[in-house]
Amino acid sequence: MASIAELKKDFKRLADRAALFHGYILFGHDSESEKTRLAQELANYLENKKWEVGDRILSDSFIIDARQEAGIDLVRSSQHFLWQKPAIAPNRTLVIDHADRLTLPAQNAILKIAEEPPTHALIILLVRDPEVLLPALVSRFQKIFVAGARKFDGDTETAKIAERFLKSSLAIRKEIIKEILEDEAGLENFVAALFVFLWRDKIKNYKVGKELLKRWVLIEQLNVNKRLQMEAALVGLP
Repeated sequence: MASIAELKKDFKRLADRAALFHGYILFGHDSESEKTRLAQELANYLENKKWEVGDRILSDSFIIDARQEAGIDLVRSSQHFLWQKPAIAPNRTLVIDHADRLTLPAQNAILKIAEEPPTHALIILLVRDPEVLLPALVSRFQKIFVAGARKFDGDTETAKIAERFLKSSLAIRKEIIKEILEDEAGLENFVAALFVFLWRDKIKNYKVGKELLKRWVLIEQLNVNKRLQMEAALVGLP
């Protein structure tokens, strides 16, 4: 996992070298505003060479909220946009927010674009969990986890609890989960802190982080047993 500042630095380096990949999936469990802002700022940097988004409408960016339009008509307008040559920026940037709302025909149409994208096309999909999308579509994009805005520096109580949890035995982990669940806000902060620690070693903890992300989406969207979901995701940590 990289911070927003680190992601900007990486994107800037790639943009300046004209080495951006044709498509990215930005995902994260509690970072809708961070993902959206990062995508908007990248589009602004490509066109204006600065990150701060102003009032000026961008000529080479098309930002869509799939909660308002998620069908094939959205893809047709996206195709028309992407195949036009950029007016100012080196790329035509398509951003689809809440891309998990896309219908299956729309996802398949985006997949066809991603399989043979225009040389100047940049497609950014924003989702909570990439697994809600078609596997073939996900395979065509680079996936980047975007952490929420909260920072845990090791001195906060929540960070200490999360760090202790990851070092504890199975029995103690269950007790910590039980205590955390007594405070709804505490649970959200605890999960955010866990993500920070887990993604410090993304290769080692990828499966656990992926499972936690899936379980957290279920907790937030459905009436499920929170304790069972948290235990299923975390008690089996090595």
